[in-house]
Amino acid sequence: MFEKILVPLDISEESASVLPFVQESLIAEGEGILLHIIPPGRTSFLGEYVTLGMQIEEEVRSRAKLYLKGIVSQISEGSGSWRYEVVVSDSVADGIVDFARREEVDLIVMFSHDRKGLAKLIKGSIAEKVQKRAASEVQIFSPRELVTV
Repeated sequence: MFEKILVPLDISEESASVLPFVQESLIAEGEGILLHIIPPGRTSFLGEYVTLGMQIEEEVRSRAKLYLKGIVSQISEGSGSWRYEVVVSDSVADGIVDFARREEVDLIVMFSHDRKGLAKLIKGSIAEKVQKRAASEVQIFSPRELVTV
């Protein structure tokens, strides 16, 4: 059982499928944190129209918060207390690792899309990068593993 668990989500149904495991692993007085990493907003130009990076970033942040808030409302009935955070970072893996260090989490629970071959070579595995860099324990679930959980 863990006191503080971080669950990075990529706003896909698959990534949220780790939540039953997290709920079982969180002590009654513990804290679960849902985290989503967004890229910094970049100002875009389309002819004479300019969209400021801050506006883009705030729109993406608002959508992510709405999604995470909905998940927290669904899972808050179980063990522990739940909150959500949206963090801006150029690197998803670094954003997760830095947040986990600041929050001093006991466990990071992640979903891995289990890419193979060329897709894995091009995109890499964020979960593997987090596992290599994190100071806390990291539990990675693949789609196959979640079928049996």
